[in-house]
Amino acid sequence: MIQRPQPTRPRACRIALFGLPGSGKSTFSLLAQEWAVKNDATVHVITLAEPLYLAQAAVYECAGRPLQTGERRQDGALLNFLGSHMRKINPHVLEEHFLSETARIHAACEGSTRRQVVICSDARPADLPYLRQGGFHPVVITVDEEVARERREARGDLTLGDSRHSTENGLERIRPSSPVDNSGTLQDFATATTALLNSLLR
Repeated sequence: MIQRPQPTRPRACRIALFGLPGSGKSTFSLLAQEWAVKNDATVHVITLAEPLYLAQAAVYECAGRPLQTGERRQDGALLNFLGSHMRKINPHVLEEHFLSETARIHAACEGSTRRQVVICSDARPADLPYLRQGGFHPVVITVDEEVARERREARGDLTLGDSRHSTENGLERIRPSSPVDNSGTLQDFATATTALLNSLLR
C-alpha cells in the first residue's frame, strides 16, 4: 500500500499594521479579507486594543450613555487616556491579550491546508518588540495627517484622539518591511494591499 504524504499546514503570514489613527488599518484588514476569498486563504484579525474598547464601553455604561452592542465608534480622547493609564497599571495588558489571541488563532488553524494570514490591525510603536518576536512583519500605512483627521471625522468618532499622544509616539522610528500609501482613492489602496499580500505570500 502506497503511503501518500500528508498535506502540511502552511506557515501563517503575520502582518502588524502601524499608522496614524484614520490611516486605514481597519480598511486594510477588510480588503485583506476580500483578497482571501479570491485566493484560497483565511485571514484572522487581532485587535490589540480590545481591552481598551471593553473599558470604553464600561465608562459609557457608568455614565448612563451605554453604547449599542457591538458598536465600535471610537472615543479617541478616552481611548488615549485608557491606553496610557492601563499600561501604567499593567505594562503588559495588551501583550497578554495578544498572546491569548495568537494562541486561539493557532488552535483554529490546526489541520487546515489553506494559506493563513494573521493581521494585527491596530499596532502601536510600544507593541513592536513582542510583535517582532511573534514573527509579525511591520507594515506602516502612510497618509497625510490632515487626510487621516478628515477620515476620522467622516466615520463618526465620538471624539478625535490626539495623533501626537504618547501612545502614538515613535511611529517615525519604525523601519517597516513594507510601507503602504493610502493617500489616494480606495481603489488605489486596494491595489496596494493586494500587491503587498501577494508579495508576502509568494
